[in-house]
Amino acid sequence: MIAFFGKLFIDAAFLCAILSAVGYFFYAEKENKRFFKISNWLFGLQGLLILAASGLLLYIILTHQFNFYYVFNYTSQDLQLKYLVSAFWGGQEGSFMLWIILSTLFGFGLMRWTREPYRGPVLFFLVLTQIFLISMIAGISIGDFKLGASPFRSLAEAMPNAPFLQSNPDFIPQDGKGLNDLLKSPWMMIHPPILFSGFAMMTIPYCFAMAALWKRKYNEWVGPALPWTLGANIALLTAIFLGGYWAYVTLSFGGYWAWDPVENASLVPWLLGTAGIHMMIIQRRSSTSQKASILFAILAYVAVVYETFLTRSGILADSSVHSFVDLGLYNQLVVFMLVITGIGLGLFAYRYKELPSQKSESSLLSREFLMFCGAMVLFLIGLIISLGTSSPIIGRLFVDNPTPPEISFYNQWTMPMAMAAALLTVLGQYMFWKRQDPESLSKELLWPVAASCVFALLSIMIGDVRNLYYMLYILIGWFAVIGNGVIMYRLLKRNALLIGGTLTHVGFGILLLGILASSAYNEKLLDQAVKSYNQRIERGEVVDEQGFQKTQKVDFLELKLNEPKIVDDKYKITFTGYTLKDQARPGQQEYQIRFEPADGEGSQFTMNPVVYPMLSSSTPSNIQWSVEPDVRSRMFNDIYLYVAGSSYVEQRNKQAKNQASKTQPVSATTQDSAQTQTIALQKGETISVGEFDLTFNNYQEVTNSDMQDSTLVAIRANLRLTQRGSDSSVPLSPLFSVYEKDGKNWSYSPPVEIPGFDASVRFTSVDPSNGEVELTLKGIDKNVEEQWVLIVAEDKPFVSIVWIGTFLLMIGFSVSIFRHWDRERKRSQKEKV
Repeated sequence: MIAFFGKLFIDAAFLCAILSAVGYFFYAEKENKRFFKISNWLFGLQGLLILAASGLLLYIILTHQFNFYYVFNYTSQDLQLKYLVSAFWGGQEGSFMLWIILSTLFGFGLMRWTREPYRGPVLFFLVLTQIFLISMIAGISIGDFKLGASPFRSLAEAMPNAPFLQSNPDFIPQDGKGLNDLLKSPWMMIHPPILFSGFAMMTIPYCFAMAALWKRKYNEWVGPALPWTLGANIALLTAIFLGGYWAYVTLSFGGYWAWDPVENASLVPWLLGTAGIHMMIIQRRSSTSQKASILFAILAYVAVVYETFLTRSGILADSSVHSFVDLGLYNQLVVFMLVITGIGLGLFAYRYKELPSQKSESSLLSREFLMFCGAMVLFLIGLIISLGTSSPIIGRLFVDNPTPPEISFYNQWTMPMAMAAALLTVLGQYMFWKRQDPESLSKELLWPVAASCVFALLSIMIGDVRNLYYMLYILIGWFAVIGNGVIMYRLLKRNALLIGGTLTHVGFGILLLGILASSAYNEKLLDQAVKSYNQRIERGEVVDEQGFQKTQKVDFLELKLNEPKIVDDKYKITFTGYTLKDQARPGQQEYQIRFEPADGEGSQFTMNPVVYPMLSSSTPSNIQWSVEPDVRSRMFNDIYLYVAGSSYVEQRNKQAKNQASKTQPVSATTQDSAQTQTIALQKGETISVGEFDLTFNNYQEVTNSDMQDSTLVAIRANLRLTQRGSDSSVPLSPLFSVYEKDGKNWSYSPPVEIPGFDASVRFTSVDPSNGEVELTLKGIDKNVEEQWVLIVAEDKPFVSIVWIGTFLLMIGFSVSIFRHWDRERKRSQKEKV
């Protein structure tokens, strides 16, 4: 019944959206308010139906109904409630539903606040995008034709060729595949809703631009569209920040940005949206740039749809670490992209000759020209990123298996353009608030340039910067901060609400400085022996066993348990142990790495990097390990640390291979070849055996259920087994008993398996005179093994500056939203009066 109603609600919502679009179209053409009211009711009903379907999807997720493919594919019994809720948008179908719900909410706002003559066309184009989004989850089948993938598909519908379902179509798994371990993060719980809020809001400037073209009203649309565009940009920027921070603290590539296609999916629309904001502001202020404003509003949403196609069609499955798999939506996504792009650019081209043009060209030192240049720089950055993201597709025209571009491609192309954008932020602000000629502008910029040179010189000296290109970058970064800061100070004295633009530009300059400092000047933390080895590698003095020269440097520290190492003459680093935390993830280890000042002065701290097995990609003989870094954030630098290997991981890998080999036929000699040793312990004694510490605590009372009728004596040894270096221990209670059979006394001491290890313990005898127990251990090496860990540690300077710059950008956009929204509200009130 749930599947029936879930699909019914979605299909009914699809029909309501189509009828609503038809009604809005006639309302826009005939301006009959009856069509408007009917369409509003249909639009609201569509929203309620999608909300009801979403409630059913959330219900089957929370109640673990694994007969549904979506629930089976993205959840499991052990998933915490907060991650069960976030699994709602963890897959394609659920994320489309979230996008639709958010678009519907913003649609209600458009009904309330959009004025004539834009209201009808705006709502028509909004609902048109809703139709395409709902079609992605419709799950309608007509013969071989399928429209969308329903989130309420059963396992049999989603996997018709699975052998276990062919033999038993009603089979229901006891557990699901679970959520990707990398997504078990609070940041990933809030990142998607904010991202899809940005996607949904970015639809609105597109709708206003199309309404302006439809109604031939090319000026007034900017006022109501601008706050929505600013809102879309702040949502996308927040999502970018959350995604970057998640990558920084969760993944081990050592940074907050890797130019992955899914990252670019939010960055490109943000860049084009920012370019559009600048053009809208110019149009509102000087009644120029109508063509550029409309074009950028169209392109920003086209970028959203195109990046959605890239990340959801499966076309970049081999190029992105977290793109969605193909659900058979490739053709629908292509149609969605072509329709949105074709209608938008087609209508723009059709109306192009009607669009207002400037009567005279802007001078080079005009606010119009400088802001247009800034917008074009942002557009070129977005174009380069889109081309790089699309290269695996474009490359198929020339080679069979093209590879995505290296990170250096993006850095080399975007860095100089970012520097140009930073320069233009200062020049544009000085020209925006006051008309300038070359002489007056040079006087205005004299002190900001001088101050920028001083701060840049200090930064270069303190940072020991030797690269001329980086020196220029630092100078321009400081110029963006100081130049915009001067304008912001002047505006604060006039009206605090005017500082939104300058504050974003100050944040942009700070962001540029933080990006360079945190990425180009991070250092590996290494001890002196490793540094010496790397220097010999550089001199070509190290060869391998075959006599070939080695070129690979060592970038990790090897730490043995409780044996400190001095690193960079700054820290004394000690591996003090680890904790097994199966409740977080099965097999997860949390390591304790203690940092102390090398000179003994100052406070110490402990970092806790994590290692865990990726169960979804592991096999019985081959465990795939993943790591979660630990970051200690400070004002001027971060210490970034993750585990590259450990004795525990090596031991688990050996056990997995040994366990897998048991499934193959082996000889009796091989089966009995595990090491066996006998030890004696007195009460309260602890001894080291192999990698374990074994403690005999006391004797344990034996219950009647453990004894046979002929048992004469029965006791258990209360033992505790602790893996050295770990604070997690395992209680063991092996049995020793004596029973009578056929007039003779026999002993019975079954082996007790050690959980997680291919080893066992037997209680083989007891000495009544002193209470000493004799234990036989099998599968544990006799030699005491050292516990060790390999860590990669980096000192990353000024990462906090990246976050500060991002926060200032967010605050600046927020101030601008408040200002422009307040202006529109007052204008609406005047029109009503």
